[in-house]
Amino acid sequence: MLIELDLNHNDAQALLHHCGEHQPSSDDLRENARLREALETLAEAINDAMSPRGESPESSEAIDPRLLDAAMAIFGDKKSAVDWLSKPLRALGAKRPRDAHIDDALTLLARIEHGFGA
Repeated sequence: MLIELDLNHNDAQALLHHCGEHQPSSDDLRENARLREALETLAEAINDAMSPRGESPESSEAIDPRLLDAAMAIFGDKKSAVDWLSKPLRALGAKRPRDAHIDDALTLLARIEHGFGA
């Protein structure tokens, strides 16, 4: 994902509504088509982000068990651990912990556990 937005549910609903209702009004038909396509793509991404997700096979089966166990010990439950392991982090060079080298991800978890932050 190129852009990550931190929106509450109401803000996301409002943005979704705006994406669906906005009609491009440029005199350039190609520009209108590009803007309409961008708004449709944004609306689809917002809908995807707002829809409840069941646990997919990729969600935890593809994560090294040592990493998952360490994350669960810190975050308290499997869902929170998988969510954290699935987000790109600046401390790991914008990689998701599940995709980073296992030692780097475990070191980051140890730092968090001991209060040194990411």
